[in-house]
Amino acid sequence: MPQAIADPGRRRLCASAAGAMLAALAGARMPDAQAVNADHGRLIPPVPIPDIRVRDADGKYSSLAAMVRGRATALHLMFTGCSTVCPIQGAIFERVQSLLPDQRERRIQLLSLGIEPLEDTPAAMRAWLRRFDAHAGWTAVAPDIDDLPRVLQIFGRGQNSVENHATQVNIINPSGELVWRTPQLPSAESVADILRQVSAAPRSLSDLGTQQMDLI
Repeated sequence: MPQAIADPGRRRLCASAAGAMLAALAGARMPDAQAVNADHGRLIPPVPIPDIRVRDADGKYSSLAAMVRGRATALHLMFTGCSTVCPIQGAIFERVQSLLPDQRERRIQLLSLGIEPLEDTPAAMRAWLRRFDAHAGWTAVAPDIDDLPRVLQIFGRGQNSVENHATQVNIINPSGELVWRTPQLPSAESVADILRQVSAAPRSLSDLGTQQMDLI
């Protein structure tokens, strides 16, 4: 995977923007504090995915809410210049795809969400996907820099000590609601299992039994 562009001017802009984002995040109101503050597991109530504009690996703009509606989605945060935990996350998703040969039939998608909008360019995101042999059903997107605080509000909980983002996988149901948050760096098998269940039960996770919940 190519390293992030070492442009001092862009680095300074990123650093300045990051500081503003953290300040905004500190004072921002969570969409649903009870649900978003859950460390991992089922979210009650589910959290609707907001209408955030994102750019995909082909350079096309769309709405994150529209992208996830109608499909069970596994979403993780990353940035293309990361050389520590992000490649591990990519390897997990690569394994998830191998465990879901019927991904298209089940209407399941994988989504890598970049958190460095200035450096997570379409070209960098395409290189990221190629690195992990991503095929149809796995794409990468990045939000506008002004929307990054909203992204971190919903998906950025449980930050690890290595990188400034969570390594959890967020599960979104076909109704466009965040319904499950895994532990940090979950197994590919557990992610694939949750996706199968959510794709079969689009509006709730009420039929997840104790045995399945213990797998996560």
